[in-house]
Amino acid sequence: MDVRKTHFFLMLLMAFLSFSNAHVVMAADQAIQTKGKVTDSTGEPIIGANVIVKGTTVGVISDLDGGFNINAKRGDVLQISFLGYQSKEVKVTGSFLNVTLEEDTKTLDEVVVVGYGSQKKSDITGAMVNVKSEALHQAPVANIGAALQGLAAGVDVQMAGGNTHPGATPQIRIRGERSINASNEALIVVDGIPFSGNLNEINNDDVESISILKDASATAIYGSRGANGVILITTKRGTKGKTNVSYSGYYGVITAIKQFDIMNSEEYITLKKWATYNANPDNYTGIDDPNLMRVGDVFRDQEEMEGYFAGTDTDWQDLIFRNGMTTNHQVSLNGGNERTTYNASIGYYRGENNYEAHSFERLTAKLSLDSQINSWLKVGFSTLNTYVMSKGDDLNPMEMALRASPFTTPYDSEGHLRTYLPGSGQNVWNPLQDLQENAAVDDDKSLSTFTTGYAEIQFPFGIKYRFNGGVTLKYNSWGKFYGTNTTKQMGGLDYSSGGYGHTVDYTLENIVTWDYTFNEVHNINLTGLFSAQQREYTSNGVDGRDYYDDNILYYNPGLAQSDVTGSGSYEKWALLSWMGRLNYNYADKYLLTATVRYDGSSRLAEGNKWHAFPSVALGWNIMHENFMQDINPNVLSGLKFRLSWGNVGSTAISAYQTMARLDTGSKYLLGNTGVMGVRPSSVPDTSLGWENTETWNVGIDFGFWNNRINGSIEWYQQNTSDLLLPVSLPSTSGYSSSYLTNLGKTRNRGIEFNVTTVNIMGDGQDRFSWETDLNIFGNRNTIMSIGEGIDADINNNWFVGQDRWVIYSLEADGLWQDTPEDRALAETFGYATSGPNSVIGTVKIKNHHVDYEADGVTPKATQVINDDDKVFIGKRAPKFEGGINNRFAWKGFDLSFLWTFRCGGTITSDMHNGWMNTLQGGYNNLNVDYWTPENTDARWPKPTTGTVSNKGLLARYDGSYLKLRNFTLGYTLPKAITTKANIQSARIYVTGNNLYTWFSKEYRKDGGIDPETTSTINLTTPPTRSFIVGLNLSF
Repeated sequence: MDVRKTHFFLMLLMAFLSFSNAHVVMAADQAIQTKGKVTDSTGEPIIGANVIVKGTTVGVISDLDGGFNINAKRGDVLQISFLGYQSKEVKVTGSFLNVTLEEDTKTLDEVVVVGYGSQKKSDITGAMVNVKSEALHQAPVANIGAALQGLAAGVDVQMAGGNTHPGATPQIRIRGERSINASNEALIVVDGIPFSGNLNEINNDDVESISILKDASATAIYGSRGANGVILITTKRGTKGKTNVSYSGYYGVITAIKQFDIMNSEEYITLKKWATYNANPDNYTGIDDPNLMRVGDVFRDQEEMEGYFAGTDTDWQDLIFRNGMTTNHQVSLNGGNERTTYNASIGYYRGENNYEAHSFERLTAKLSLDSQINSWLKVGFSTLNTYVMSKGDDLNPMEMALRASPFTTPYDSEGHLRTYLPGSGQNVWNPLQDLQENAAVDDDKSLSTFTTGYAEIQFPFGIKYRFNGGVTLKYNSWGKFYGTNTTKQMGGLDYSSGGYGHTVDYTLENIVTWDYTFNEVHNINLTGLFSAQQREYTSNGVDGRDYYDDNILYYNPGLAQSDVTGSGSYEKWALLSWMGRLNYNYADKYLLTATVRYDGSSRLAEGNKWHAFPSVALGWNIMHENFMQDINPNVLSGLKFRLSWGNVGSTAISAYQTMARLDTGSKYLLGNTGVMGVRPSSVPDTSLGWENTETWNVGIDFGFWNNRINGSIEWYQQNTSDLLLPVSLPSTSGYSSSYLTNLGKTRNRGIEFNVTTVNIMGDGQDRFSWETDLNIFGNRNTIMSIGEGIDADINNNWFVGQDRWVIYSLEADGLWQDTPEDRALAETFGYATSGPNSVIGTVKIKNHHVDYEADGVTPKATQVINDDDKVFIGKRAPKFEGGINNRFAWKGFDLSFLWTFRCGGTITSDMHNGWMNTLQGGYNNLNVDYWTPENTDARWPKPTTGTVSNKGLLARYDGSYLKLRNFTLGYTLPKAITTKANIQSARIYVTGNNLYTWFSKEYRKDGGIDPETTSTINLTTPPTRSFIVGLNLSF
């Protein structure tokens, strides 16, 4: 809109308002000027209360002092209302009225944040859950995402790979995964503005509440950005009153739940004997043959042999491990007057892992300011500034420590730190090398500011305009250096890389709302929005090898003497959006929410940039029906039915995915010389469009015994179409092997149940109180299509009719035994049953098909195990999961503990199958139960010096668990004590996190520690638990 159009619009609006006010004056020629003041029960003025002459459109709002001036006749009835207070009707009897509104505690408890505003819970028609401050802060955590674990139905929060190191960000999935190839990350919104940073940049102590939007009715207002659910984070704001200074801090110790069960010296020598014997059984009389105990047989070298006979039994884990720590300190100021409120805080967090290479540090500073300029204008802003430094994320000395021979030591006979370790070959390097000062460095640093601001103008007739603006500025840098003797380089040239990135992200929103009630029962709220978002990211980096001085580290990679390469990237995208929403409420009985959002994305090509996302939701508050009024609320106090349908979309692709792109990594031959150049690397795809998700949701909200028991049940189905999937290109095309196009479909179905119970109602002081929250939910994901006429893509593990993360492979059928039956069966497959290639003691594969002769009837004499024998073994997703949270209070003491659980799902262990090289004999091993002629009931196959085939088929476990996630005991000192020290309140507490986990006996027997994972168990360090002591003070 140009300047002239804007000017004309403003003049038209002013003329309309002037005409409307004139009309009101003329209609009230018999009226008197009635003044009044609206206050709360404490006598404090209520700013912005609605004062309406009943049965008319005449209305005003109270000013900064709670005062109002309205034209009304004697005998008219004024309706005075304000959100969070009980409405009141007052008859006009004179020229001045004093009106006191009482707080509606029930309503206050039910006001929750939704997209672009707030609503009473009783008016909500979509699927959402609100996590309150007391639950979020029940246990101290470094990452606000981790605080959500077990608290919200439909929200799966898991630490990736079981990673629990300080600063780790969990994977959060809301109602499953819709996309196969694009992102499934939820949209994070902080104080109304999309947040592009990492959750570990937000201080948990700065968060007031979190609302999670789950169905299309709730998320459609965010259009393409809300396809995977929306997490609304509301930070703490100021409150009127004298300045309040508060301090919260804690210190804790992080310990490993248990160390990995690695073989000791005697267990390891027995394994090596069996491995050497099994590889060449004709060379020895048995594992007691003295010829085994020679260099070149059991021992790799002389030094390993001497270490064994000298009784060396090095526990490499003890050399690497230490107790980690976690500490957090925050000082906050809060206060304000009738006009302006503020909240400010500064916080510091540091966490150290169980080995010296890793730490996480965060410094935050937050300031928010809200000011009621006059009765119709309110402005405010908030800024969150964060500095984060993470060290050692990519370092893993533990891997080498677990594989190292116990017969050797980290230092040689002269006291020098070894490089490679005797007995382990060149593939196992001394893990202590990584812990030497500046030997291995991995630093990531970021400095970011997230600033939001708003201006809110209240017009007559319930019209309100709000401008929201948000800017994210982020600078991040990274540097890595691995010296020659580190486990990364293992004697090769030292390596260094360094670089930086810069992000600018801004959002501008214009929001107009209209609240209107007519005939006392028709309540309408209209919302209109125009939004613009743009993100720009730039990065540059340099890496190289062979430095003349290791002290250079990563500060100048360009000084490398070989393999110097540079890299850079640039990305810019924008999103424009229009949105309209109608909320209609008839007599608090019948509810309607209708939304449509129209998004345009620069990521897509012309003709596909814009897409509309509609949604409709209905609600029926059955308890407000006349036929329900005779029901005793002590029995049934709440019953509401909800039904919603909607569409949301996603463009989770790179900014230039639809364009032809060039690759600079190719060399051209000019004569006999290779010269760097560019070539086309991808074909343009102008047809690439939105992924689209259609959602149905049915919900029932209930309450019993005056809501002492209250909760909800939800059922949903999400049908996602036009999935972004790769299509292969022939190698002769000259382009990369595939390109993206819209062709797939998935479906997610699920059910959710959550309930809150007040088991014992008390004030927590003289009367004991006990509350419980329970949530349980399950989601079923199914691939419906991956292209016309295609049933499976085995390379990507995609199968129509199966879960996205199904396990499709050969199936183990125990171990081959030295029995007549197994020997005969082995012969049908052509397997040897004696000598170095004997299958006896190895993994037996279940034969799921029969090979026939050409006649199709006669089985072949020799059968073959191949891909035709693969079957569906299981899937990663559990049948159901959830959490149980209990809170107790009495005479200043508070106690809370949270259980989380999963039932079902199959997990795999890369530790057993992959990098531990289990049972290969050349490295130390997890202490598993392996096959020998005397131990034929073993779970694992016989060891050998070569590759142990198919052992990964045994590394699959039931992923069920029950975990005591946290336990907190606190005590708030009596006022009689704290007031003497000029302290408003003081609380001390102790917390234990990740205290104990019950899981399958089979996984525990195989050395498993914690089955919590997003996919496979691939631990670099054991999962941890923490013990914390904390203090909260308020002045």
